[in-house]
Amino acid sequence: MIRLRLCQALIAFLPGALFSAVVPAQSVDMPVSFADVVSAGAAPDSAQFAYGPEASQYVRFWRAPPSSEPAPVVVLVHGGCWLEAYDVAHIAPLASALAAEGFAVWAPEYRRVGEAGGGWPGSAEDLLAALQALQAQSPTGANLQQVLLVGHSAGGQLALWAAAALERAPLNGLRVRGVLGLAAITDLDEYALGSNSCQRAAAAFLGGLPQEVPAHYAAASPHRLTLPPATMLLHGDADPIVPLAQAHAIPQGAPTVIAGAGHFDLVHPGTAAFPVIVQALHALLEQP
Repeated sequence: MIRLRLCQALIAFLPGALFSAVVPAQSVDMPVSFADVVSAGAAPDSAQFAYGPEASQYVRFWRAPPSSEPAPVVVLVHGGCWLEAYDVAHIAPLASALAAEGFAVWAPEYRRVGEAGGGWPGSAEDLLAALQALQAQSPTGANLQQVLLVGHSAGGQLALWAAAALERAPLNGLRVRGVLGLAAITDLDEYALGSNSCQRAAAAFLGGLPQEVPAHYAAASPHRLTLPPATMLLHGDADPIVPLAQAHAIPQGAPTVIAGAGHFDLVHPGTAAFPVIVQALHALLEQP
């Protein structure tokens, strides 16, 4: 696993003349709440694509500013404890800020617990279908040879799982350069035994507790999977929802810990965590 130092300077945003984005200044104190994330500014997406017949099987796409070169693609998987109550809308501020930084952003919605077909394995299968749609649609301005999987919280579990799946069976025409987990849930066996509401949702996602459906946990938990060498985890040391121990469950190496960051700071582009995320994405792209 790649380790990087926390960056000391803020990243400048340089959107193109024809590119409109709402980018909050990096001046928000950590930790922030979910309500702060939802109310953060976001530019509208550039397009939406369906990848299946169900209402939640679609992708929101943000184009990068105009450039002579196609932009690297961030496949941004939202969290929300795998529950229907939390949808892709809350990731829009981060998506539009990453687009302003020069990334094309492919943000899939997926079926979640509470919807027909949601949970394990339907949510994971939807993410693979969304990646196949990226390959098939090949949206304008997106470089499919420079794809990064990024997921927050429960979306981190899905992104890490998808990265392992693509290590075994790559998609032709789509090159995943690395995977970044943001406050990612990595050890489902341990997480599902916790008492907070998101930990309790893990059992609903997997269809039971570890002793009841051990095969589901073995197949879904990133800490049991063979992840790509270019795997990175970022985690706040003030996260009450996904304990910091989850960031140490992946055997490849140590995570980058962001001092003072809570759970939602990693998806709010106005906090000091955002430039660390941007730096991490560039570090992944630089890997051979």
